[in-house]
Amino acid sequence: MNDISSEDDGFDEDFDEAGVRDELTHKMRTEGALIAYRTAVKICRDPKATAAAKASAVNSLFRAGGFFANQESGDREKDLSEMTPAELKAALRKAETSLKSRKDEISKPKGGLFD
Repeated sequence: MNDISSEDDGFDEDFDEAGVRDELTHKMRTEGALIAYRTAVKICRDPKATAAAKASAVNSLFRAGGFFANQESGDREKDLSEMTPAELKAALRKAETSLKSRKDEISKPKGGLFD
């Protein structure tokens, strides 16, 4: 069996794996996202880019921009800020009914030891 020690990996004992992962994630979500966006826009504007490359870039831009989110979550409930007054009233009635049924379940006496 091979013994893999910390000397072999080039990292010292104080290496903070979680810290490095967090820093890389932050850089990918900031610098990486900006570079990816700029690259995709350049591809879309490049008259020499193939149709496939442009389609892929457009797809990536739309997906990153959240344009496909509504299609992917077709059964998601509307946010309260998106609802009409009638929809808000219906949602309130639904919530009140749900709370009442839960309250009724909680208040029902449980069976005794010998029931």
